Amino acid sequence: MKKIFSLYLLLVLSMFTKSQTKIATSEYFKLELDSEKPAFDITPYQPRMASCYQDKKGKYHLFTDYLEKGMSPYNAVIRYYRSSDLYHWEYVSTVAKHAELGVPDAVGCSSPHVLATDDKIYLFYGGTPKSNNDSANIYAKKGESGYMSRSIILAIAKADKNGAPMGNFEKHGVVITPGSIDDWDSMRLDDPCVIPDGDTLHLFYKAFNTNRELDSVRVGYAKASVNDLKFEKHPGPVLAVDGGGEMPRVFKIANIWHLFYRHFENEEFTWLHYTSDNGVRWRLFDPFFFKQPRTGPRDIMMIYGMNGKLLKHPKMLVAGNENDITRLWLYHLRKKAL
Repeated sequence: MKKIFSLYLLLVLSMFTKSQTKIATSEYFKLELDSEKPAFDITPYQPRMASCYQDKKGKYHLFTDYLEKGMSPYNAVIRYYRSSDLYHWEYVSTVAKHAELGVPDAVGCSSPHVLATDDKIYLFYGGTPKSNNDSANIYAKKGESGYMSRSIILAIAKADKNGAPMGNFEKHGVVITPGSIDDWDSMRLDDPCVIPDGDTLHLFYKAFNTNRELDSVRVGYAKASVNDLKFEKHPGPVLAVDGGGEMPRVFKIANIWHLFYRHFENEEFTWLHYTSDNGVRWRLFDPFFFKQPRTGPRDIMMIYGMNGKLLKHPKMLVAGNENDITRLWLYHLRKKAL
C-alpha cells in the first residue's frame, strides 16, 4: 500500500512540475518585426512616445508626442490619429497642448498613455510647466536656474458604442505630483502606464530626484478607484535597478503582472522582462527580452485592447531614430519557449 501511495505521489509531483514548467515557459516573449517599412512616419515632423489601442470594431487609435524640428521633447503636444491597418493613419486632432502660464502643462505635454473603457477614454500624460527662468535645464536642481518639474496629468473623453473617442478630451487635472525635496521622486514624474483591475486603476511611472545620477531613475506606483480618481502613491519605488531605467510597460495575463522595462546602457537599449503577483513586488524574469543598438528601433510601446487587455495577437510599436528622424515600427509580441 505504501509503495502504491509513493508511486501515486511521484506521479502527482511530476504532473505538477510539468504544469509549472509549461506555465513559466508560456510567459516568455520575443519581438518580431512586421515590416522594414515604418508603420507611422510623419516626416519632417516626429513622434516620440506613443500609446495605442484597438477598439471593439478593430480600429486603432494612436496618441503620440508631436515634435517640430528642433523642438525639445519637453515642449511637445499630443496628437490623435486613427487607422484600420496600423500603416495608413488619419490625423484627427490635437488632444493635449500648451496651456496658460502657471498650470502644470503650460509649455509641454508628452509621454501619453491611453486607457479605453466601455464609456470613457482616459489619457494620462506628463505635463511640463514653465521653467523658473524661461530656459529649461534638465540638469538643474530645485531652486537652481532653469529647473522644471513634471507631473502626471489626466484628460478624459466619452467613448462611443465601439470604444472610440467621442468629442473633446476634457482635462481632469493633475493626478500625482513630485514628492517633497527629500523624497526619491522629488524632481520629475514621467512615462505613465495605467492598468485597470476591477474598479482599481494601477498607475506605474518613471520618477527621480536628480538627473545627474541615472541610478536614481526608478519605477513608482500609485492606485485609485475608477469612481473618484484620487491616486495614492506607494511610499517608495517598486522597482530600482543598477544604472537606472525608464518607460515601464505593464500588462496582466490571468493573475500575473508583466512589466517590460528599459535599462540604461552605454551602447545599447536593453529591455528586460519582470513579473509580479501583485504589481508591487517585481522579480526579473527574462534578462534577454529585447536589445537594440542606439540606431534603429529602440523604445517600445504596447498596443492594448479595450480595458487595458492584451490583444489576442499582441502587437507593439517601437520608436527608433533613422537619419535624425524618429518613426514607429510595428512588431509582433510572440511567446517563446526556452
